[in-house]
Amino acid sequence: MGMLDAEAPFLTEHTEDGPPLAGVSDFRGRLVYRTTSGGWRSALFVVVMEVASAFSYYGVSANLITYLTGPLGHSNAAAAAGVNVWSGTATLMPLLGAFVADSWLGRYRSIILACILYGMATTLTSET
Repeated sequence: MGMLDAEAPFLTEHTEDGPPLAGVSDFRGRLVYRTTSGGWRSALFVVVMEVASAFSYYGVSANLITYLTGPLGHSNAAAAAGVNVWSGTATLMPLLGAFVADSWLGRYRSIILACILYGMATTLTSET
Protein backbone atom coordinates (compact mmCIF):
# COMPACT_ATOMS: atom_id res chain seq x y z
CA MET A 1 0.00 0.00 0.00
CA GLY A 2 1.16 3.60 -0.67
CA MET A 3 2.17 6.26 1.77
CA LEU A 4 -0.48 7.94 3.84
CA ASP A 5 -1.09 11.66 3.48
CA ALA A 6 0.09 12.20 7.03
CA GLU A 7 3.46 10.67 6.16
CA ALA A 8 4.04 12.86 3.08
CA PRO A 9 2.62 16.36 3.58
CA PHE A 10 1.82 18.40 0.50
CA LEU A 11 4.02 21.36 1.43
CA THR A 12 7.35 20.22 2.78
CA GLU A 13 10.42 22.06 3.88
CA HIS A 14 12.96 21.57 1.13
CA THR A 15 16.34 21.82 2.83
CA GLU A 16 18.41 20.20 0.11
CA ASP A 17 18.78 22.33 -3.02
CA GLY A 18 20.84 19.90 -5.00
CA PRO A 19 23.91 20.92 -6.94
CA PRO A 20 24.24 24.55 -8.06
CA LEU A 21 23.67 25.42 -11.71
CA ALA A 22 26.91 25.19 -13.64
CA GLY A 23 28.45 28.54 -14.56
CA VAL A 24 25.58 30.61 -13.10
CA SER A 25 25.81 33.20 -10.34
CA ASP A 26 23.60 36.02 -9.12
CA PHE A 27 24.54 39.70 -9.18
CA ARG A 28 26.43 39.30 -5.91
CA GLY A 29 28.48 36.35 -7.19
CA ARG A 30 26.65 33.71 -5.12
CA LEU A 31 25.91 30.27 -6.54
CA VAL A 32 22.43 29.79 -8.01
CA TYR A 33 20.25 26.77 -7.28
CA ARG A 34 17.30 25.75 -9.44
CA THR A 35 14.82 25.77 -6.54
CA THR A 36 15.62 29.35 -5.48
CA SER A 37 16.17 31.13 -8.79
CA GLY A 38 13.91 32.54 -11.45
CA GLY A 39 10.23 31.99 -10.95
CA TRP A 40 7.29 34.28 -11.51
CA ARG A 41 8.99 37.41 -10.26
CA SER A 42 11.69 37.13 -12.92
CA ALA A 43 9.19 36.21 -15.61
CA LEU A 44 6.98 39.16 -14.69
CA PHE A 45 9.95 41.53 -14.96
CA VAL A 46 10.77 40.26 -18.45
CA VAL A 47 7.14 40.51 -19.60
CA VAL A 48 6.76 44.07 -18.27
CA MET A 49 9.99 45.19 -19.95
CA GLU A 50 8.97 43.62 -23.26
CA VAL A 51 5.55 45.27 -23.14
CA ALA A 52 7.15 48.65 -22.38
CA SER A 53 9.60 48.12 -25.23
CA ALA A 54 6.83 47.22 -27.67
CA PHE A 55 4.76 50.26 -26.66
CA SER A 56 7.78 52.52 -27.14
CA TYR A 57 8.75 51.05 -30.51
CA TYR A 58 5.28 51.04 -32.04
CA GLY A 59 4.42 54.43 -30.55
CA VAL A 60 7.46 56.01 -32.17
CA SER A 61 7.03 54.19 -35.47
CA ALA A 62 3.38 55.26 -35.73
CA ASN A 63 4.18 58.95 -35.24
CA LEU A 64 7.62 59.30 -36.82
CA ILE A 65 6.56 60.16 -40.38
CA THR A 66 4.04 62.68 -39.10
CA TYR A 67 6.70 64.30 -36.93
CA LEU A 68 9.32 64.33 -39.69
CA THR A 69 6.99 65.82 -42.31
CA GLY A 70 5.20 68.21 -39.92
CA PRO A 71 7.37 70.06 -37.38
CA LEU A 72 10.71 69.14 -39.00
CA GLY A 73 9.56 69.96 -42.55
CA HIS A 74 11.07 66.96 -44.37
CA SER A 75 9.62 65.76 -47.66
CA ASN A 76 7.70 62.49 -47.73
CA ALA A 77 10.63 60.70 -49.40
CA ALA A 78 13.14 61.98 -46.84
CA ALA A 79 10.78 61.09 -43.97
CA ALA A 80 10.29 57.56 -45.34
CA ALA A 81 14.05 57.14 -45.67
CA GLY A 82 14.51 58.35 -42.10
CA VAL A 83 11.90 55.91 -40.81
CA ASN A 84 13.62 53.05 -42.66
CA VAL A 85 16.99 53.97 -41.15
CA TRP A 86 15.43 54.25 -37.68
CA SER A 87 13.66 50.90 -38.04
CA GLY A 88 16.80 49.13 -39.26
CA THR A 89 18.88 50.63 -36.46
CA ALA A 90 16.31 49.66 -33.83
CA THR A 91 16.26 46.12 -35.22
CA LEU A 92 20.05 45.69 -35.25
CA MET A 93 20.95 47.43 -31.97
CA PRO A 94 20.22 44.34 -29.82
CA LEU A 95 23.20 42.67 -31.49
CA LEU A 96 25.48 45.47 -30.30
CA GLY A 97 23.82 45.43 -26.89
CA ALA A 98 24.36 41.68 -26.57
CA PHE A 99 28.04 42.06 -27.46
CA VAL A 100 28.53 44.85 -24.91
CA ALA A 101 26.64 42.90 -22.24
CA ASP A 102 28.63 39.71 -22.80
CA SER A 103 32.01 41.41 -23.14
CA TRP A 104 32.02 44.23 -20.60
CA LEU A 105 28.94 44.96 -18.53
CA GLY A 106 27.45 41.61 -17.60
CA ARG A 107 23.78 40.72 -17.66
CA TYR A 108 22.59 42.54 -14.55
CA ARG A 109 24.30 45.85 -15.28
CA SER A 110 23.08 45.62 -18.88
CA ILE A 111 19.48 45.13 -17.79
CA ILE A 112 19.67 48.04 -15.34
CA LEU A 113 21.31 50.29 -17.94
CA ALA A 114 18.70 49.38 -20.58
CA CYS A 115 15.86 50.08 -18.13
CA ILE A 116 17.35 53.47 -17.25
CA LEU A 117 17.82 54.36 -20.92
CA TYR A 118 14.23 53.31 -21.77
CA GLY A 119 12.88 55.37 -18.91
CA MET A 120 14.95 58.43 -19.80
CA ALA A 121 14.08 58.22 -23.49
CA THR A 122 10.38 57.82 -22.78
CA THR A 123 10.41 60.71 -20.29
CA LEU A 124 12.37 63.04 -22.56
CA THR A 125 10.34 62.31 -25.67
CA SER A 126 7.00 62.67 -23.88
CA GLU A 127 7.90 66.21 -22.76
CA THR A 128 8.25 67.57 -26.29
